[in-house]
Amino acid sequence: MRFFISILLLSTLFLQADEYELGHGLRLNDQLNFGAYVSTDYETGDDKERFRLDDVAVLAYGSLSEKLSYLLELEAAPFYTKNYTTDIETKDTRFHYERMYVDYAHSELFNIRIGKQISPIGYWNIEPINVLRDTSSNPYYSSKMFPKLLTGLDLYGYLDEDNTLKYHLFMQKNEDLDKNYINIENKHFLGASLEYEVSSEISFGGALGEYITTQDNKAVQFIQFNAKYDNYPFMLQTEIAYNDIDNRDLEIKSHQFAGYTQGLYNFNMQHAIIGRYEYFDNNEISEINQIGIIGYSYRPVYAISIKAEYQCNSDSKLSKSLISFSVLF
Repeated sequence: MRFFISILLLSTLFLQADEYELGHGLRLNDQLNFGAYVSTDYETGDDKERFRLDDVAVLAYGSLSEKLSYLLELEAAPFYTKNYTTDIETKDTRFHYERMYVDYAHSELFNIRIGKQISPIGYWNIEPINVLRDTSSNPYYSSKMFPKLLTGLDLYGYLDEDNTLKYHLFMQKNEDLDKNYINIENKHFLGASLEYEVSSEISFGGALGEYITTQDNKAVQFIQFNAKYDNYPFMLQTEIAYNDIDNRDLEIKSHQFAGYTQGLYNFNMQHAIIGRYEYFDNNEISEINQIGIIGYSYRPVYAISIKAEYQCNSDSKLSKSLISFSVLF
């Protein structure tokens, strides 16, 4: 109850703020800005019916000096779940550190980010907020192939004068800042990525690196590729990744391969239709999944998203429908 009262008070503060615009946060001054977002979804399948108040997050960010800035993001997910199949309700109101970092902007060629941050790989991973994505669900690729977050150091900038070739060199040699809130727990994560913007419509890039899992001591080397064509009203993007896995404890070697291709057509600025094909192959346990998705997105304003989709899985028991509603404050 106290949480919902806090959200109500925060919402009132946002609405009363001078020049406040939904989706752009609340600016107090250059040093302190507040933001928040909420996401819900409803899922139904052959043997499952579930509602979630999924992402509940608050953000603080600002500039500490001309070159120094920061961001703090706390998130609880899933905050509340109602399983109608089993008639069980669960809550997890703990807020975790999703992001907490400091940025030093030295120049267009060289910058430093220190703290817990998004792993700078591909397109999907660098857009963590549900309301800004085009589908309710995330592809297998996005959670199975590499740590989505890192607690460490990222050196980044542009390698050319036209700012078309961007690089990242990132590293983690310690435990995650919040090891209970990361998809792949690790103490060692090194990598590099490049992104080349051919034009305002076309870009492509890739990444490579390695990480060592904490729980089962797997050494994983990965390589990743991504490409995008974005020219309104059409958008097409694809990402693939390959993992070479060395299970040191069991002395077993295996591999994983995952990828997706997603296309979108905007009827106008509010309505869009989306299609996605996913492939995931886990050689270690002989698991192969193929998923076809058709979806619809309605965005009455930039900061509000209503999405619906149907997933057809190669394992028919996993096929399902999803509806989601999300808001960025």
